[in-house]
Amino acid sequence: MRTFTLSERLGAASNVLPTALYDTFPAVLLGRVLTIASRLGLFESLNDHPQTARELASALGLHPKSAELILPALETANYLDRRGEQFHLRPQAKKWLVKSSPHYLGNFLAYIELLHDHWAHLENTIRTGKPPSTYPETFTDKEWQIYTLGMMDLAKLIIPRLMRELRIPAGATELLDLCGSHGLYAIELCKRHPHLKATIADFSQVLATTRRIVEEHRMEERITLMPCDVTRTVFEPLRHDVVLAFNIVHGFNEEANRRFFHTIGATLKRGGIVYVMDQVLPETRSGVRTLLPLMVGINLLNEIGGTIYSFEQIRAWCQGAGLTGTAKRSLPLPGLSLVSARRGN
Repeated sequence: MRTFTLSERLGAASNVLPTALYDTFPAVLLGRVLTIASRLGLFESLNDHPQTARELASALGLHPKSAELILPALETANYLDRRGEQFHLRPQAKKWLVKSSPHYLGNFLAYIELLHDHWAHLENTIRTGKPPSTYPETFTDKEWQIYTLGMMDLAKLIIPRLMRELRIPAGATELLDLCGSHGLYAIELCKRHPHLKATIADFSQVLATTRRIVEEHRMEERITLMPCDVTRTVFEPLRHDVVLAFNIVHGFNEEANRRFFHTIGATLKRGGIVYVMDQVLPETRSGVRTLLPLMVGINLLNEIGGTIYSFEQIRAWCQGAGLTGTAKRSLPLPGLSLVSARRGN
């Protein structure tokens, strides 16, 4: 987050302060410091009790000079507060960066650490329009776990609002969660709809972690895991009342998405509904709701050769697959949208 003072904000607004200096150096380095601090247990240690820089360095095995630089930096960024010589967690850190918090994002920060390494070849991706390799080709089992748990952190942020937006057809019994990853969306819907059963289709490397999550929620009897590549799988025709396609279309090119929506249309029962959740190309040109989807698009290009699409493009794919009534609603995370469409009777 930017930590400009009022005079600095005024300087930026009047083009006296060169914001490019901030965006290319301290902002980038602060993100790296946050991910390392989270992995080393800095926020957990301060949550146990306030400490001086020297005490924290001793507790975490850091060089004292490092702690004397990192802690004031995190204080300036509004994650810590200092009283005398001791550092305390501020609400921003206590809510998002402590494991015992229901809003914990530490798993997502661990995934961001993976991305830091991948950004080393971003220039080559920008020049060629594709990454040297995609993460499904290179991820280790441990990296798949980090990815899946990171996506689960984001899902926890989204679920409270998302569940109010999802309309499950009366009498629905079969749900298909495509690339369902952690499985939380299917788990939550099954909890809310006692007659609903779900199939989560994803790579086998992902489902190793999904299986443990399903077991933790005691949903083994109602949720089936289907290891597969969803782009090469034909699902049973007219089988499903609801299909979830969350954070998927950004990974495919347009032709692959056209085929993908035909697959969805074929497996939906008549009157069934598909929900697509993704970063959607913004219609405005300012603010975080515009910047974040574009940054997500650049990262997707670098990770899997993906991109972000407009609502009109998604609607066209739905219509081409015989799905009608396409509608879009915004969700709490900036740029994130929920698109729905139905198969006709």
